[in-house]
Amino acid sequence: MLHLFGLVTAANEVYARFCALGLFAAGFLLLGWQKVKSHRFSWDDFYKNDTPVIVALSILLCSLFFKSKSFYCIHFFVVVSLIHLLCTRKFYAPPKFFYFIFAYALLLFLGTIGTEKGFRLPDKAINFIILPLSFCCFKLPKKTLLQIADFFLKTAILFLAVCILYWFYNFWHLEAHFIKWITGKTSYLAQMTGWEQVGAGTFIQNLDNALSKDTFVLYPAFLFVNSWAYFYHPTANAIVLLGGLTVSFYLYFQKDSNSSFSKWNLFLYIALCLFTLMLIESRIGIVGFFVISGISVLYYLKLKLSSKYFKIVLLLCVLFAGAGSVVFKDKISGFSSDPIRDSYRKIAVSYISENFYWGSAFDGQRVALEQQAEKIKDTLPPIVYPHIEEPIYFVHNQYLGNMVEFGIGGLIVLLAMLVAIGYYAIKNRNYALLAFLCFMLFMMWVDEGEDTIRLIFILFFTAFSEAEKNNTRILSLRK
Repeated sequence: MLHLFGLVTAANEVYARFCALGLFAAGFLLLGWQKVKSHRFSWDDFYKNDTPVIVALSILLCSLFFKSKSFYCIHFFVVVSLIHLLCTRKFYAPPKFFYFIFAYALLLFLGTIGTEKGFRLPDKAINFIILPLSFCCFKLPKKTLLQIADFFLKTAILFLAVCILYWFYNFWHLEAHFIKWITGKTSYLAQMTGWEQVGAGTFIQNLDNALSKDTFVLYPAFLFVNSWAYFYHPTANAIVLLGGLTVSFYLYFQKDSNSSFSKWNLFLYIALCLFTLMLIESRIGIVGFFVISGISVLYYLKLKLSSKYFKIVLLLCVLFAGAGSVVFKDKISGFSSDPIRDSYRKIAVSYISENFYWGSAFDGQRVALEQQAEKIKDTLPPIVYPHIEEPIYFVHNQYLGNMVEFGIGGLIVLLAMLVAIGYYAIKNRNYALLAFLCFMLFMMWVDEGEDTIRLIFILFFTAFSEAEKNNTRILSLRK
């Protein structure tokens, strides 16, 4: 209708952005009100029914769709968990793999030795400590966790729908080509002087001229999909959306009467998630989508088939995967390897060989990699060196990145944490945690960062297993 009346223009994009925010806010409040009514909230059982923790955890999960705001929601969640601990005087024994998470936080802490900012406890390390401890301050019943997961999924569907509507508006006024948009990394020239959501201009060119009314700026395609939520990077988006995909399959497999999540909700989320991942042109997201979907299908077959037939299916999957890796070898290597990533890895390996036991220290990748690039500049392609317009912020490989910053010890601690999480997931038959971990292992091979988002999902999926255990420790608080 807007297009028919000639209102779909770049000049009106700012209004489309606020309309998108308004639609999401209205839908979120409506979903929240429905949940409050179903929870039968009352002041008399405010603490008895764990209402504050339920609200804080729900807000924390939903805040992931607005990454810049999740920082405040983490603090809110921690404070509420602490108050809950003081009121109930119960502390729940953490799973053993939590200690590996704490060890990783200790690595980050020790990694600040000798840095410019000095020896300190960085924000990332704080999150690796306070978030696991916060989940030990309460234990929600499994049916309550399923209701929180259901609320998160409904919010995710709402988020995806608004993203697609916002994209559709931009798609019209950009007069873009749909097939080109979803099949490659594209950018579009646009004259939108009020686009302050681009921030410091990390993702745009010619920032100095961006305020000129006559200047067209080149914006990456994903900004026309999700920037209404101030949530820019495709990788961060992919982690949240695939965390939601894992939750959707888990809810469907549970078939719990307390959850209103149906197979139609599952199909709707799958369709919207895949379409949005194509719109934001996230290669990691699309491959991760099929990784989690494939694991979910296998899990479904395991529930339906006998052990004998399931082993046959599993063997066939392994054979097809092996044959596919041979037939499509070039395409697979092309996904994880490109001239820029290959060069970054080459620089990282060169640096690691000279600093095997102790690396650049915490948050020192950029300086270390650029200095190493200077040393081996004769072996690097022009697209990487000289790196004037595109600094080398990180390796785009979590395993190598940890070795660059912390040496071999950084890799050992990271792998120990991942193995511990995997062992816990298998031992407790925690499908959601195992599926999300498989995606993490793949993602860490082609990118890095967004540790806090991944940690929140890990802890939430762990809560489902812990809800069925009796491992309460009573704190004796003196008067």
